[in-house]
Amino acid sequence: MAFFRFKLLTANGRIDRGVVELPFTDNPPAIRYLERQGGVVIDIHKLGALMSWLTRVVTQGFTRVKRPDLAEFFNNMAMLLGAGVPVLSAMEEIMQEIKNPMLLMTLKFMRTDIESGQTFGEALSRHPKVFNPLVQYMCRIGEETGMLDKMCAKSAKHLEHIEQIVSGTKRALVYPAFILTVVVAACAFWFYVVVPKILALFVDMKVAIPWPTQLLMNISNWFQAYFGWSILGFVAAIFLVTTLRRKNTWFHYQTDWVMLHIPVLNNIIHLSTNARISEYLGILVGAGVGVVRTLEIITDSIENLVYKGRLILVQDSVKNGNPLSDSMRQAEALHPFAVRMVSVGEQTGRIEEQTGYVAEIYRQKLDGMVEVLGKTLEPLMLVIMGVMFGAIFAGLMLPIYDMMGKLG
Repeated sequence: MAFFRFKLLTANGRIDRGVVELPFTDNPPAIRYLERQGGVVIDIHKLGALMSWLTRVVTQGFTRVKRPDLAEFFNNMAMLLGAGVPVLSAMEEIMQEIKNPMLLMTLKFMRTDIESGQTFGEALSRHPKVFNPLVQYMCRIGEETGMLDKMCAKSAKHLEHIEQIVSGTKRALVYPAFILTVVVAACAFWFYVVVPKILALFVDMKVAIPWPTQLLMNISNWFQAYFGWSILGFVAAIFLVTTLRRKNTWFHYQTDWVMLHIPVLNNIIHLSTNARISEYLGILVGAGVGVVRTLEIITDSIENLVYKGRLILVQDSVKNGNPLSDSMRQAEALHPFAVRMVSVGEQTGRIEEQTGYVAEIYRQKLDGMVEVLGKTLEPLMLVIMGVMFGAIFAGLMLPIYDMMGKLG
């Protein structure tokens, strides 16, 4: 995708100027695209990286195409195609109701590609950042078999399931992070704002400082001196880790391995990844895609490099003639229960049904874990906050009692 500034002579003799984002990197295909809309391109040039970013922010904000938007699009396509409406007419009808500017722009490009002779599946493949490989394959298979409406419906259902898995994973991870942030913020406020003022009063009155109060004083002094630097260092560490994960494959793999061995977090990652692998496996094999190609698509779709490496081992084993279930068992690419269900599906010829059942079970387990985390962390946070503020009040009240005793 790149932004092009153009000057176009329209059919009625007017000069039309503007900036448009197109899925091209050179001027000639951009010119052909614009002239198919009607008119003659007088001048065109591609914007630089900075200007393209600024133009995208101004025209589209930080909008991206979300899975629910895609699911709604494919559901509508399934209904219209099932009613006998042609592909282009169905897209025109749906585009009138779309609010997401990024999706609307993508569909306009697809419409132009289809008018130029490409198929619906080929038009989808030109936008891999919007439509994942599984959806592209399903729509191509739907066109080849004359069941595009059914494949669009399956694509919508798949996107809804993946959104359920991803949102469940995010909820499971965000809630503990939110609680930790609340605790740290409360500590920072008390030790940075409240406690120093009270302790300064004790020092001015020359009250004897017991050891709990002295401990509070030391913690408060640390917050005053180093808390800001600690926050800065924490942010810098997050930025560094994120950059290294993106740039260095070895570091990315090691951090993924560490996350798979952190209590609670490892269960969340295992459940969500097993649910996604089962979901992809059932849909692709059920749609008639070969097992090896299915594994390649799944491998590209999984972000955790540890699981990605295991799936590569599964691919090699299947290519050597081993059954899928045995290959997954040896590589530990799925939980034992999921592997048994895949084995049953291989024996009965119903892999799609069995893996769909497995994916549903793991989605339910993930939802249950999110609910349990919420119920467990709420009282735990209350206990931690109670102990923390109890210690603070105890440290502050001891000098006051000592002072009152001396006055008495």
